[in-house]
Amino acid sequence: MLEGYTSFIENDVLDIQILLAEGAFKEVYQRYAPVLQDMLGVSGEVEWLDFVEQQSGELEEAPLRLHLSAWQKCCLELGGYEKDVTEKLALFLQEELPEKVFSKLECSPVYLDIDEPSHELESQLEPYQEQIKPWGCRIKLFFDDTYCAGVYFLFLEVPKQW
Repeated sequence: MLEGYTSFIENDVLDIQILLAEGAFKEVYQRYAPVLQDMLGVSGEVEWLDFVEQQSGELEEAPLRLHLSAWQKCCLELGGYEKDVTEKLALFLQEELPEKVFSKLECSPVYLDIDEPSHELESQLEPYQEQIKPWGCRIKLFFDDTYCAGVYFLFLEVPKQW
């Protein structure tokens, strides 16, 4: 199901997989350093090379797809401990929703701390989902904790007629 939301980065995924299979680890880092730094928390090529050696030259595909999507600005990435993300979410929705839909949107506070059950993101997005659903829009949420404590990725589905 994730592939349906991340198919636009398919070439990048394939390029990385091919380069890793060929052992071209430095080239992967040179091309995709911002993605690898964000996804893995590595701060330079040396750390990347250490990581990839420990992982036998492989990366998990799902988190790679998600982080590439965020890098390409096709979704909103939110760290699990970011605290107040209301403004960040509103800016993302303003950019992605049709103006007519966004102008009617009433933003409610969204606070992220994955250690606090009351701050579960999905339930905090419900007021947004309810407001955009009549317009045929929907927020699709993915969570990944493969290489980090936890990161959310929000994709917005908007009908083609907009």
